[in-house]
Amino acid sequence: MASNPHIYVSGVHGTNTGGSDTSYASQQTGNITALTAGNVYADIGAAITGTSPSAGDVIYVASNHAATYDNGGNVVVPEGVHIISVDDTNIDQYEPGASENLSDTADDFYFQNNCLSAGVSYETGDDVIRATGHEPSWVMQDGTITVDGTGDYAFYIGADGGSVKLLNIDIDSNASNADIFGIINGCVVDWHGGSLLSTRNDMFGAFGSGGGATLLIEGVDLSPCANIHPSIGRTADNTLVRLKHCKLNASVNLPSSASFGSLYQRFEMFNCDDGTGDALHRFMIADIAGVAKNNDSTYVTAGEAWYEGSAQSSIEVTTSADCKHSCPFVFEIPAQYVNLSEAGSDVLTLDLVTDSTALSLTDTDIAAFLVYPDGTTALQANWVTSGKSVGAGNYGNDPLSAGTALSASALGAADWTGEPASANFYKMELDTSGDAGQATAVSIRIEVYKANIAAGDLFIHPILTLS
Repeated sequence: MASNPHIYVSGVHGTNTGGSDTSYASQQTGNITALTAGNVYADIGAAITGTSPSAGDVIYVASNHAATYDNGGNVVVPEGVHIISVDDTNIDQYEPGASENLSDTADDFYFQNNCLSAGVSYETGDDVIRATGHEPSWVMQDGTITVDGTGDYAFYIGADGGSVKLLNIDIDSNASNADIFGIINGCVVDWHGGSLLSTRNDMFGAFGSGGGATLLIEGVDLSPCANIHPSIGRTADNTLVRLKHCKLNASVNLPSSASFGSLYQRFEMFNCDDGTGDALHRFMIADIAGVAKNNDSTYVTAGEAWYEGSAQSSIEVTTSADCKHSCPFVFEIPAQYVNLSEAGSDVLTLDLVTDSTALSLTDTDIAAFLVYPDGTTALQANWVTSGKSVGAGNYGNDPLSAGTALSASALGAADWTGEPASANFYKMELDTSGDAGQATAVSIRIEVYKANIAAGDLFIHPILTLS
């Protein structure tokens, strides 16, 4: 381990190339040039070689540091080490700006468990950032990752149980077919804020078969990339990609059910659109069984918008040949506040419309489920379903029954815009009168069991009616 916990790097001022440990016992202040040049390392690789840092040690990198070098191997950041860019004139103050470039085509930056990189940008001719060790977990913030190598990745997280949090990270590329993520096995990448800075064909290079992966992206400009979802295939385990409030490419390629190989591979997108549409309410949920997405051409005319806007919309649902009781298509209606404690206000209604020439629905083809707080004991979960359940206390939909046709909606042709020319107007009801509830925000879970529902055949009005 380092003889002292405070290690300083400046390619502008430092001359130590890793031949000795010149770390400091206390955090230094003032201009980086006030430190003896031989006590300051020329680059991060030299600092790690010279000090062998361990958990709790901090590598301070001057904000005007911009080193390009061939380290002769990977730069491995040991477990628990923090790398922080600091103002080169006030080295006890955080200031993003430092950068490192491994110039050959075989070396990466490897981060072990519980590391932090703050304000430092990285570039390599190979994969740029790799996770290493069992269950690595680290945070990277306020920097740019640049891929130079053809066929390489900005991030390659191959360790089972890995966890990576990216905060305000931009990703750039100087290679024609470099990908953003190569994600293998059971790991999580959580990316908040930042942008793609160069045109990309694909965001993902690989999803592994050793444990699944989860990728959560929020508030990131993804518009340079046309393909924002992986074609996962049947070899990959449970995999989730979820986008929230991201800007998309005008020709973005979104998944279909054919993009997935099993029930627990899933793509979710909320409040994302391209700059032309600029519609915050856009959403899409897709898995092997089906797709649900907003449709602004078919909607309840007199209904209010189901988001803080003025345009009307509905939820269009399609399903694949894989959809059935053992592989249902499941999604949720946007959460809404309802008061289930008022007398006489205990039935929630969802209205639907289908193309009657192609689709009739029963309570074993589609069902709504609600869990809500008990009126007396808030932590008691009360359940109710519109589906064909059997016996008191059972809420699973009967897989053997032919089902009963859904009840007719109070809404008709005059109440919808853009409905099919020949339409069935249905409703699903959730009656909570048997177990009184409380005032709360509820989200209705929809399960669809009917296969091969085509585009244009099923629309759901997402605004709940309470009666």
